[in-house]
Amino acid sequence: MLKKCFFTIMLQLTIVNAMAEENSPYTWSNALTLESVTNLKGGIAEGTRNLANLDLTLAIDTQAANWSNNGNIFIYVLGNYGKAPSDLTGDLQTISNIQTDNHLKLYELWYEHSFANGAVNLLAGLHDYNSTFYTLESAGLFTTSSFGIGPEVAQVGPSIFATTAVGVQLTLVGEHQYLLLATYDGIPGDPEHPHGTHIKFKQSDGLFNAIEWGIKNEHSYKFAIGAWHHSAEIENPVDENISDSNSGFYLIGEKNINDRLTAFFQYGRADASKNQLASYLGIGFTLNNIWFEEDTIGLAYASTQNSSPFLRVNTDLLFNENILELSYLCPVTSSVSMQASLYGIDNPSMSSVLDNALAFGVRAYIEF
Repeated sequence: MLKKCFFTIMLQLTIVNAMAEENSPYTWSNALTLESVTNLKGGIAEGTRNLANLDLTLAIDTQAANWSNNGNIFIYVLGNYGKAPSDLTGDLQTISNIQTDNHLKLYELWYEHSFANGAVNLLAGLHDYNSTFYTLESAGLFTTSSFGIGPEVAQVGPSIFATTAVGVQLTLVGEHQYLLLATYDGIPGDPEHPHGTHIKFKQSDGLFNAIEWGIKNEHSYKFAIGAWHHSAEIENPVDENISDSNSGFYLIGEKNINDRLTAFFQYGRADASKNQLASYLGIGFTLNNIWFEEDTIGLAYASTQNSSPFLRVNTDLLFNENILELSYLCPVTSSVSMQASLYGIDNPSMSSVLDNALAFGVRAYIEF
């Protein structure tokens, strides 16, 4: 039924796109990702998992639509289907960043208004924190989730894939600097009903507050420092007491060494007394135009570490989990790209009984 719904929506939107005028205030951007991941050895079990991810987005320029000046509306419908590769590889960091429950939901719905010629932007609505915070363009090649957002932040359940929360974001933009300030409902969706879109506000949800300041020069470099604070009432994984104060910080950066080679890094820390994962380190590089125009190859390493207090009460676990990903992306046509990735997983889920895993994944990206 979910597959049938996907393809019905795809057909409808393809027809709408064909009828849209070039200068329309409505901009559609739709994509389907198909993935197959095979665990070759180690981990929990050998085998293959197939996944699909559907992204349907509509951006509306309110000024071009003659509604109001300096405004933008964004609508994003997300669909996912398939079983989790992590059930085979046993990894904690998740080598497939489209791995989630099967669902079709309204993922984002927000309005953004610009002031001072775009130097000040205020956004409100259902929004993905990771769409603006903790992002590096070069790290986007890789499919391991940690290269999108560090696991030291993801572990607390902020407003990220695949469930978002209502939030407010203020963006200040200078010539080569920016400042992001945001606050979100502390518990996205409804944990008791994971399917569909749910907006609930409870006092125990608290807030997820975030800040990021950075410097950047397009196609040259980006360096940023960010911090977050979570006040939801949740069980502390270290001592199992209820806590309503959790925090952390991160540093990220990327540099174009030349017009083909780019290097990046990520480093994050979370309160060791409140979290299983105390720190994360990610590094990598990408090289463009290897054999074909706009193809890309990259190698990246992600390592996350258990906190010392958590290890003292979980003596059967190891200190860290490390993932090495080698990935190659090649455009096939203007709307279709193929990607192949090889993953080496050291200490899956920090388990002392699981063997290191080796996995291989293939993806097809289809824009329509």
